[in-house]
Amino acid sequence: MRTEDADRDFSPMLYDVMRELATQLGGRYVEWMREASAASDREHWRGEQFRVTREVRSVDPDSRAAIEAHTATLRAELAAMPRHAPVLA
Repeated sequence: MRTEDADRDFSPMLYDVMRELATQLGGRYVEWMREASAASDREHWRGEQFRVTREVRSVDPDSRAAIEAHTATLRAELAAMPRHAPVLA
């Protein structure tokens, strides 16, 4: 099997896992947005939630390598997030 074919031959569940992680991450940003007392903080967290959405939508749904790479990025970002929003400067 050619490398290109191997990148296109995978379970669609990999894409679903990536999208679920994005949903969890985006949900945390929405939670932080709702807890924010300043409008500027709310806009910051709203921007982060939109960033996650844009990044996930830009991943090639037919590329196993792209999906796995972005899944790893999302997993690391979610794991590094504190429970409550950090104070913005």
